[in-house]
Amino acid sequence: MPYFFQVVVVDPEAYTYDDEVTKKAEAMGKPGLVEIYPKEDSFIFTVESTGAIKASQMVLNAIEVLKAKLDAVRLAEDTVDADDFGELGAHMRGG
Repeated sequence: MPYFFQVVVVDPEAYTYDDEVTKKAEAMGKPGLVEIYPKEDSFIFTVESTGAIKASQMVLNAIEVLKAKLDAVRLAEDTVDADDFGELGAHMRGG
């Protein structure tokens, strides 16, 4: 009867997946012994602030800006050619 165990990384910021664990298992003659899957519904990012604005407020502000830009794309898709998004178009083209 096979046993299955799950290891959860407690501090994801301290762990960087480099495929070394799976390579070691293969070298030991145990391919498939270790399988690593990322959490599909989350990600980690770091926000630093000088203190003028709280980092949490910066994230909320950034979300509002992103929502506005996505709304602009949605509206522009209905009313303007794809190449004429104004300021947003410049950002989309890397300008």
